[in-house]
Amino acid sequence: MGFWIVYLLIGTLCSAIGGYALTANADYPFGVSAGIYGALFAAWLAMPAIWYWQHRSTLPSRTYNFFAYAGYLLFGFAFLLTSLLILRDMAWYAAYIFGFNVPSPFAVEAARAANAITLAITVLGCLYGIYAAQKLPRVLHYEYRDARIKQPLKLLIISDLHINRTVSPQRVAKLAEFFNSLKPDIMLLPGDIADDYVEATRTQIKALQKLSAPLGIYYTIGNHEAYHFAPAWEAAFAALGWRVLHNSGVAAEDSGVYIGGVPDLTVFGANVGQALRAATPEQYRILLSHTPTIMAQMQDGRVDLTVAGHTHGGQIFPFNFLTKLGNSGFVAGEYRLNNAVLLVSRGAGYWGPPLRLFAPSDVIMVELWPN
Repeated sequence: MGFWIVYLLIGTLCSAIGGYALTANADYPFGVSAGIYGALFAAWLAMPAIWYWQHRSTLPSRTYNFFAYAGYLLFGFAFLLTSLLILRDMAWYAAYIFGFNVPSPFAVEAARAANAITLAITVLGCLYGIYAAQKLPRVLHYEYRDARIKQPLKLLIISDLHINRTVSPQRVAKLAEFFNSLKPDIMLLPGDIADDYVEATRTQIKALQKLSAPLGIYYTIGNHEAYHFAPAWEAAFAALGWRVLHNSGVAAEDSGVYIGGVPDLTVFGANVGQALRAATPEQYRILLSHTPTIMAQMQDGRVDLTVAGHTHGGQIFPFNFLTKLGNSGFVAGEYRLNNAVLLVSRGAGYWGPPLRLFAPSDVIMVELWPN
């Protein structure tokens, strides 16, 4: 209940800020101003409404999918619009106050023109964001050498697909074929592969059967699988032949590599010691953790390489700044602390709004070589 109250307060505040920025100096008729406030408030409430119906919906799947996609897109539009309005007005008022040659923000015609431009930029941003979210993810490459590695290995890190009932099985199959085409020896999946209930995504799960790696697929659970009954997802992925790592680990055949995994820090108790219990000093140790903040525990030499996701790189500008604050500064790419390395993927899918803006999706290919 507390979450809903907080979200309602945030949504109301953001609606008020956006509505005020659009109407305060534009002198619109009362009906237009009221409509702007109402539309923004409805857009900010779209996300919790979708979550509610996802858990309780009796709507036909196509109807639910349409309204869920439209609602998420509306929320994304409202978020981007509100962010641009705040940035616009901060810059505009500052320039006006400090005497720069800019139109007065209190002039009706200037305010209306600025609103039209801001709305146009928001529409263009959303159109590009839809395109960017549907593109195949970029492949980022990293290479590490270590004497303990016995043979060259290619590891593909795939995170944050967020498969739910609005993601078509055809899309899932296309992604699986793309991942297979990269020919990794091992696939590492650090969570949020799914974002719905198992029974609602049977056809999408079937498409995931296409994933293949000769030395195995290793998975650890993320917060969004946990929101939709974690044991069912761990069982579903185990049934696909994946190695589910829940505070556990295993040696990757005769490669000299040990792979451990801990569940999402925000939902479960992550026990790194238990995950690494079977590892030996003669093995190169890799840890899967959905949340990159696990890195605070990784500077003692227990783990050589930690792989994570969760952040989406912020997904929609300017959310990346808040993402950085909420994840101890870890947003995307490679981080080195002492002798420990952390790789954070922006994810191969998207969460909520079907948009990506200045945070392109990615998968990470790691090449390990004997030293």
